[in-house]
Amino acid sequence: MTRKHAVRAFWLGAACAVAALGLAVAAGAGGKATPQPKNGGTLVIGLAEEPDALDPTLARTFVGRIVFLHMCEKLYDLDAKLHIVPQLAAALPQVSKDKLTYTIKLRSGVKFNDGTPFNAAAVKTSLERHLTLKGSTRASEISPIASVDANGANTVVLHLKTPFSPLTAQLADRAGMIMSPKAIESLGDKFATNPVCVGPFSFKERVAGDHITLVKSNDYYAKAKVHLAQIVFRILTDPNARTQNLRAGDIQVLDRVQSTDVPTLQKTSSVAVIKTPTIGYQGLTLNIGNKNGLLKPYSNVGTPLAKSQFLRTAFDLALDRTAINKVVFNGLNLPDCYPISPVSPWYVTTKGLECKLKADMATAQKLVKASGMQTPIKVTLTIATDPVAARLGQVIQSMVKPAGFDVELKPTEFVASLNAADAGRFDAFNVGWSGRVDPDGNIYGFVTTPGTLNDSGFSDPKLDYILNGARKSVTDKARTTLYTAAMKIIHRQRPLIYLYHPVNYYGVSKKVTGVVVYGDGLIRAYNAGYVG
Repeated sequence: MTRKHAVRAFWLGAACAVAALGLAVAAGAGGKATPQPKNGGTLVIGLAEEPDALDPTLARTFVGRIVFLHMCEKLYDLDAKLHIVPQLAAALPQVSKDKLTYTIKLRSGVKFNDGTPFNAAAVKTSLERHLTLKGSTRASEISPIASVDANGANTVVLHLKTPFSPLTAQLADRAGMIMSPKAIESLGDKFATNPVCVGPFSFKERVAGDHITLVKSNDYYAKAKVHLAQIVFRILTDPNARTQNLRAGDIQVLDRVQSTDVPTLQKTSSVAVIKTPTIGYQGLTLNIGNKNGLLKPYSNVGTPLAKSQFLRTAFDLALDRTAINKVVFNGLNLPDCYPISPVSPWYVTTKGLECKLKADMATAQKLVKASGMQTPIKVTLTIATDPVAARLGQVIQSMVKPAGFDVELKPTEFVASLNAADAGRFDAFNVGWSGRVDPDGNIYGFVTTPGTLNDSGFSDPKLDYILNGARKSVTDKARTTLYTAAMKIIHRQRPLIYLYHPVNYYGVSKKVTGVVVYGDGLIRAYNAGYVG
């Protein structure tokens, strides 16, 4: 418990500093006044992975969210302290006494980047698409919505099947992104080929595996605050190449500096480094019931890990999270066993829960022996293709071997690995989640039977009941109790093994001002510009 209390105090303090960290970079070294950006120029941002489809209904990657922030605004957004604030909405929702009706007033005089009007009818079209389009990864996020009404041009009314406390938080992410009805009608499920939303920048082109280019929008309602002529997102999956490109000036913003490069960049006079504790997690998803593909009837895949929760526990107990953090990440992340980060006010839900950061090899070996399985027990672990992922995979491989596991590493390009996971073509998958301000966004979609991110194929009626209850509960006290109960089940069954909460580092050229990063880990450069 002392570890929990000490960590909570430190990290909640760090969370309060997130805004200051971003503002410090915007203001320049020494706390000087923020220099006025020049108009024009191209900002190049080096992304650590390639985004998947640039379609708010279908997308699921972290880096995709960074791109979306610059071209697809939402009904709500987060501020520097991770408070929910209006964006395309004019105010926070008006909620009926029975919690079943949400009335949302919208901004007026707003246009999509194709010049067509943003209005209540457009919001209705996008929300209904999120709910009904085949393959939607938003559907479970807003599933309690029964219907959407457009009440005049600037008011939307959401009717719910049941109370749903996380709704506003979900509308502050991709579920709240509103797309041009004209583009939806003309492109259908090919919307990602030419996405059109409301945003400071509009989509120009995408070259797969290389770059995505956005140009300043002439239709944006706040275009006077937009200084850059265009933003280019370059796909640079090799972290060493990203760092070299930043130091050489070929890119101006670096997404997630690898831990070994942080000291080097901190000594580079032309670069500022932003440190941001995040609300996300990284871990291992284990395939238990995803035999036929995501959201198809789940049945046990028959592997040793799938058949035995005791073997999953043994695999977990053989991992030394403290050593992983030190050896792979230079001690820069926060080891943990649960999906809620200390940066989140919902971290209280983990109070009193067991978390073994050090390996318990003796217990792991006993569990393997008691399983009756012949050793070595073979496990294929899907990892990313970069050197850090390789190092993490090798450390995991080495750690679990004495317990009786033989891990084969399967490096796979990121989007391909997500597609394989959706199809159930994996044993274990090293993957994370960038995090949401409401705990529902970090848990529900991954472990409930109807969860649209449930690649594990895990299904537990009791867990479904608890998490649906948490969605319906209207008090923080009740929700805290339910999420604590849910995490006990997840920890016991281990469809996911959580390893750590990332502390992200970003490199920014000192020639640029106005780049900020909040606790959600997303780079915000829409008001950035060059100085000097």
